[in-house]
Amino acid sequence: MRRGFWIAVAAMMIAVGLSAAARAAAEPPPLSAYGALPAISEVTLSADGSRFAFVGVAGDNRKLVLQTVDGQLLAMMDLGKVDIQDLIWAGNDDIVIVTTQTRSLPEIGWPKSTFWTAQSFSISRKRTINLSGRVPNAYGMIFSRPKVRMINGEPFAFFRVVSSEGTPRFLLARVSIADGAATTPEFSTLDGEGWLIAADGNAVARSRYDSARGGWGAALRRGRSGWPEVFQMTAALDSPSLMALSADGQKMIIAVPGEKGTQFIAVGADGAPGPALPDDQLWDGLLVDPSTSRLIGATWTDDEPRTVMLDPVAKAAWDKVLRTFRGQRVSLRSWTADWQKIAVFVEGPQNPGIHYLVDLVSRKADIIGDAYPAVPPEAVAETRAWRFRAADGMEIPGYLTLPPGREARGLPLVVLPHGGPAARDVIGFDWWAQALASRGYAVFQPNFRGSAGVTPELQVAGYGEWGRKMQTDLSDGVRALAAEGLIDPRRVCIAGASYGGYAAAAGVTLERGVYRCAVAVAPVTDLPKFLDWRADRSGEKSEAVRYWSRFWGASNGSDPVLVQISPARQAASANAPVLLIHGKDDVTVPYEQSVLMADALRKAGKPVELVTLTGEDHYLTRPATRQQMLESLVAFLLKHNPPD
Repeated sequence: MRRGFWIAVAAMMIAVGLSAAARAAAEPPPLSAYGALPAISEVTLSADGSRFAFVGVAGDNRKLVLQTVDGQLLAMMDLGKVDIQDLIWAGNDDIVIVTTQTRSLPEIGWPKSTFWTAQSFSISRKRTINLSGRVPNAYGMIFSRPKVRMINGEPFAFFRVVSSEGTPRFLLARVSIADGAATTPEFSTLDGEGWLIAADGNAVARSRYDSARGGWGAALRRGRSGWPEVFQMTAALDSPSLMALSADGQKMIIAVPGEKGTQFIAVGADGAPGPALPDDQLWDGLLVDPSTSRLIGATWTDDEPRTVMLDPVAKAAWDKVLRTFRGQRVSLRSWTADWQKIAVFVEGPQNPGIHYLVDLVSRKADIIGDAYPAVPPEAVAETRAWRFRAADGMEIPGYLTLPPGREARGLPLVVLPHGGPAARDVIGFDWWAQALASRGYAVFQPNFRGSAGVTPELQVAGYGEWGRKMQTDLSDGVRALAAEGLIDPRRVCIAGASYGGYAAAAGVTLERGVYRCAVAVAPVTDLPKFLDWRADRSGEKSEAVRYWSRFWGASNGSDPVLVQISPARQAASANAPVLLIHGKDDVTVPYEQSVLMADALRKAGKPVELVTLTGEDHYLTRPATRQQMLESLVAFLLKHNPPD
């Protein structure tokens, strides 16, 4: 492997803190080294692999950088403070940029939400086109990841929009990337979920979901006879998803969630479902050819994500890549159609993450850039898998990050539960955990019951256990770590975001004597009020409401159990200081939830601080507020639970 001189211009953008790479291990990097957005992201290759694009960060702004693989800068665009969701090449000259926008649609009763927008940029013409704003009789945002297709040598983008005339419905928009000319060749009712687009640009499969009744169906196009629905099922809690076409293009691949994990089935014109993947793994995702919608591979996760290629050409190429980076964690980012050039992200021990371009023809792997250039290798804390048994005997897996240069005995601890709660942690460079470890803390990230993607049994065990065993799993982990002498049980705090924020607030109100302090970022704190807010946005019988109710174990919003497990309603029981941090523009968990908690704690005479992140959403996507969160968190921990 060699380091290519590819990104001299990008290096000037992201040079902040580069001199810190020479710091001695005894002096940790500044918090800005961890709290900054990754210096490089969204690396993607052009059609023939001669060019690549990525998003860089300059202060609080994002920049699109386009280069040749031999280092020639083609273009650099200032994208401002927007959140970049995706970059998609259309051939070798045009690129589609997918960003987010927060707004409401009062005309059709949709509350303030985060939507996607799409624009294209032509390198040769130096021209930008707002693709999502070109669709006639439609709102200027998109509701699916764009699919790019080359039709008679010309690039087109396909995506869902919502009609602005008559009864609202989803439209499949086809927009010319060359000149912005747009048509809407297909439409469905507003509960339509989307389409699969074949290589020739024709929609060949589509799905719909009735979120109130739980009815889901999928249709395959049958010539000129329309869309006969060949597969139907009732999905009261978790809706299926139309994922891909089979490798031969004759069947649609559907992901069906269930208590035994997600099942991937293949359904053809006869409607008979069959397995789409081998049955030797608990699969959690698919790898799909972006130019044809056809299945290439699948993913599964143990302590880290794994990719298995089903296509023989892709498999041979991927095996070579894995051998190149043996002992590291390798994530696929982009590839050419012949699989001879592949962009990957590699991390591992003493490696916070590096983007590479692998050229299998020339047999070389060149560095595109570092994700965290201000974090030197010696500052990367060790993360190890660590399992324990909860009080009822259930085995709970998790990950323990240890502070560099300190013996793993009697350490101060921060418990850092993930959000979701139907999500999971994996081994990898976690900027929260690494920042805390750099300040002398051990960090424990348990995949408590209710977590998704570990085993089906673990997730199902969390149903009805919100604020109960989902919470005691965390404190049971603290006791297990203390029993092995790894941590000091008198010096433990808890911090987290979203569901993890709830768990932090609950850790000092529903439990006693475990934590010295709690930091709750964007937490749900008053469950009855949150359920009312959620129902107002999506309907009392919506899938979103059913999702929360399943974990809460509540029959309805007036169920008294919701008061019992709401930290804001139990604020008088708080026995440790609480820091609340919340983005003012959060449309996933409203800012009001932190205000309610702060007011309740103050009324009860309990110590509390509230930090407002101006202009921030639920996901900490702005560099300035992301760093504000991290600095507030660490200052609070150092005050109430100093590591020394």
